[in-house]
Amino acid sequence: MASTTHTSRSPSDVVDTDDAERDADAELISRVLSPGVLHSVAQPIVRLSDATVIGYELLARTDPDLGPPPRWLAAADRTGRRAELELACLRAAAALGAPPDGCLVFVNVGPEVAASVHFVELARTLPRHVLEITEDAAVDDYDLLRSALARLRAAGSLVAVDDVGSGYASMAHVLNLTPSFVKIDMSLVRGVHLDPGRQALVRAMQAFAAAIGAVTVAEGVETTQDLRMVHALGVDLAQGYVIARPDTPWPVPRPEIRRVLLAEAGRAPARSMGDLAAALAASTTQVEACEAVGAFLAGLPGTMPSVYLERAGVLRCCSRRGQWLVLDGLLPGSGLTGAAFADDAEILVDDVTGDPRYRMAIPGVQAELAVPIRVGGRAVGVCNVETVTRLSAERCELVRDAVRLLEARLADLTVADHDESATLDALAHGVGQLMAARSVDQLGDRLGPAVEQVTGLDSSCLWSAGATGWQVGARHGPTGDALAALADAQVSALAALVTGMTSCTSGGTQTSLTALPWATVPDGVRAALVLPLRGADGTVRDLLMVTSTASAQLPSRTVMAAETCCAIAAGRLGDRRQIARLEQQLGVVPVVPAPRTAAPLPGGGPG
Repeated sequence: MASTTHTSRSPSDVVDTDDAERDADAELISRVLSPGVLHSVAQPIVRLSDATVIGYELLARTDPDLGPPPRWLAAADRTGRRAELELACLRAAAALGAPPDGCLVFVNVGPEVAASVHFVELARTLPRHVLEITEDAAVDDYDLLRSALARLRAAGSLVAVDDVGSGYASMAHVLNLTPSFVKIDMSLVRGVHLDPGRQALVRAMQAFAAAIGAVTVAEGVETTQDLRMVHALGVDLAQGYVIARPDTPWPVPRPEIRRVLLAEAGRAPARSMGDLAAALAASTTQVEACEAVGAFLAGLPGTMPSVYLERAGVLRCCSRRGQWLVLDGLLPGSGLTGAAFADDAEILVDDVTGDPRYRMAIPGVQAELAVPIRVGGRAVGVCNVETVTRLSAERCELVRDAVRLLEARLADLTVADHDESATLDALAHGVGQLMAARSVDQLGDRLGPAVEQVTGLDSSCLWSAGATGWQVGARHGPTGDALAALADAQVSALAALVTGMTSCTSGGTQTSLTALPWATVPDGVRAALVLPLRGADGTVRDLLMVTSTASAQLPSRTVMAAETCCAIAAGRLGDRRQIARLEQQLGVVPVVPAPRTAAPLPGGGPG
């Protein structure tokens, strides 16, 4: 047995050793960051249902004698140069350019670097990408990180949480970051075919990801047995040595792996429509039936469905999963959904960035499928599905099957889906107040509070189109002044947002608001509704924005009541302005009505 001799170390010995280690770290990082030393290799990420490559993770490499990446990252941490090293790795990734076939690139970035100004500029040089938020330590400030990710998402970045199931990448961490991709750590994937415990964890993660609208990626798959198991557990995507090793761009999966996956897909049972059929049979209204279809399609990982039915000539959103903005009151022909309805024809777009008809409801969408819903030989609505990766033929066929079941059920159901008394009471009172207004100013003052009461939101601001831009009118509530401070370009962007529709509302979460143009929503706002007021020629003459400091998801019935208030106000504003112009031409001095106090609106509201 070998003996060990213990020797004491003087304080000077410790200092000398620490200095030597610091010098070694500094030299290593300097060599790694020398020009031309860092470069990137790519590892393909495949969709397990059909073996299609949907993206590549870009991994930093250097000369072999400098050691593996964990060694330089540790040295960078010790020398305070972690951010500098990460940015250099990202620049090396950007230098590769775009991968073939519109694939995504996945790049690693730490929370502190993601929140830095330097990274925002660098992200613009990357092709369509996913930011893998890495974690070597707990996040100290989630508010700061979420704010940074909101800006990046608004510019088109997608977000993944890396190494889920290991270290600090906990479920709470995932919930805090609301990612589009959940990467399952290799510690859970390796040997999963032999371990029922690992299988249960992966299955639970898959269900969790599906519930939040995220796509799962199994990392570190090294054997065909594990590949078959993660496929059987329902995982969406996979990467690992068994598929392809990291290499110079752009490596392709091994041919035998494609055969394995296609064979597994052929043996997998077709997704049963029995649960959906049962849910539809139990539904008692058309909206409940649409909700059943939306819930079913949302269970397909990475799928964001919405279901619209025609009401009074426009398409109303009856079910929505995953989208941040609710594009309600779509006019026929507006967006891909409106175009599918107007043409009574299915539309499948593999890359929405190349289709001018696409209307964004969440940043980062790649593909969209819009399937008309037909009852009695005519289109009565549209079932729409968006995904952040390309839609597979299998997924498209499931959507069509779901629509066929919905069509059969809609024919037997009624429209009404709730007790509308609270909404109608608030609407009646609001309309009465608007009809009693005797001037343009009175109409403006009363419109915001009327819509606030109908919707249950708490603040509003009204703008009117003028010769020199948007003019601020009445504002109310805790964030009314902040809304009134929006720049003219920001208000114009909000007006453009509702082109071709009667309203647009957020999805009821803080994340929803990052999809509005140029982050126009003031701090503290958690829900927003934008309503155009159009003149007789269809031009937007006024714009109302109603917001809330609490999250709120507005059903179509509530939005329609708000739109009714705005339609009445728009007509009355047009009349009063025309009268004012005539009085001015004739030199008539208008009679200013005596001030009056509006009767209080009923408390509580329907929201």
